[in-house]
Amino acid sequence: MRILELTTAVGLIAYLACQLSPHRDGYPWLAYLPFLCVAIIVLHLMLEGARWEMLPIYFVAMASIYQEVAPQWTTDVQAQYVVGLIGLCCIGIGILLSTVFPVFELLPPTGPYLVGTSIRHFVDRSRTDPENPSNPRELMVQIWYPADRSFKGRVAAYQQRATTTVWDARFSLAKTHSIVDATLAASQTRYPLLLYAPSWNGMRTENTHLAEQLASHGYVVVGIDHPYSSFATVFPDGRIIKSKLLDEDFYSTEQSFSRFLVTAETEIRTRADDARFVLNALEKIDVADQGEPFADRLDLDHVGIFGFSLGGGVAAQACWLDRRFKACLNMDGLMAGESLKHGAIAPLFFMSEVDPSPPDSVAEISPSRRREKALDWEQFVQARKLFSTFGGYWLTIKPAKHFNFSDYAFSSPLHFFSRSGAINPARAARTIDQYALAFFESYLKGDFQPLLEEPTRDLAEIRFEKSAIDPEGKQ
Repeated sequence: MRILELTTAVGLIAYLACQLSPHRDGYPWLAYLPFLCVAIIVLHLMLEGARWEMLPIYFVAMASIYQEVAPQWTTDVQAQYVVGLIGLCCIGIGILLSTVFPVFELLPPTGPYLVGTSIRHFVDRSRTDPENPSNPRELMVQIWYPADRSFKGRVAAYQQRATTTVWDARFSLAKTHSIVDATLAASQTRYPLLLYAPSWNGMRTENTHLAEQLASHGYVVVGIDHPYSSFATVFPDGRIIKSKLLDEDFYSTEQSFSRFLVTAETEIRTRADDARFVLNALEKIDVADQGEPFADRLDLDHVGIFGFSLGGGVAAQACWLDRRFKACLNMDGLMAGESLKHGAIAPLFFMSEVDPSPPDSVAEISPSRRREKALDWEQFVQARKLFSTFGGYWLTIKPAKHFNFSDYAFSSPLHFFSRSGAINPARAARTIDQYALAFFESYLKGDFQPLLEEPTRDLAEIRFEKSAIDPEGKQ
């Protein structure tokens, strides 16, 4: 719970405990606690922001005020005790909800730079939007970059309020470690560039922690929202484009499974083209006039791309299409297109959760589960083939689950709600940070890292493998 939320809850607990005490007449000043708590709630609403998890506590505060201004609503002592106990239960529920669904905090970046962030709107007039052929393809991107440490400014919210629902509004209340429109750090002439491709219907912010971590170590990181695919894309003129991709049971029938495979292939191809266009747009920014803060500051000879889930496949496909991408990080991603068959044509790093097993390894399994396991196994076998044939790196975090490779692992202390594995989310995140940074430092900055020199690393929670990289042989 945040500080004002916790203060309100403690104050109301003290008030109700006094009301339930047979000695409550000895502490008349406690009658003013509900008024103080309401004042704290007003500050909380102004400074921290309201959220539905706190509704039981808001209700108890207002009911306590009513109790003080209309004390004669009941003279039944037993009823007053029952009401007091119900009030304590409501506060307990509010505390529980606020703890299970917190306004979470991301791990702070560890690099020497402050992190700045900026949002841009790009229009590709050479392509039409697949969902709206009468309009050109439009994209929203967010840039994280090394910033001047002397800059003071507003800390960016994790998500825009317009991209959240009532259920997940707390994501717009969470703060990042990035300063909005901070001044680009002047310690380097140019900074290498990384693009981020989000998951199935994920958004550019879903891996903010890793973006901030890389930016703090001297990279310009650009996350992409794909209209009609990302959960919500907000344009500068106020338009909000919702995703047309559903979180359905893709494996329930053969028909739904086939539709999913076709959709995934189409999405990967469209988003890979989006990534190439974003790189084109950034090249234009780099040669823009000096009013553009990133002009002459982007190292376009050293560009990498990384993605999570479906975005991992987008990253690999973008590398296969465009040799300007010099390194690819696929975080537990679904691959498709030519890159699935022929490789990424760039140094490739696979990160994954527990290695899957063949569907036939389980005696009794439902058809739905068999389809899911079959796809996971086919992807794994092909990825291992690419790894063995063309080289690269492979990191397995054994107790992790899919969402440990995104910020969602921080969204709740309960693994069921955060959809993460048994591993401590901070440990998983720091492991991903270290290996991702070592990979990009080695292949974009030419500063080969000792962390990548170990061909095997068998720990309780981590397995790291290395194979010789031969990008020229991947055609």
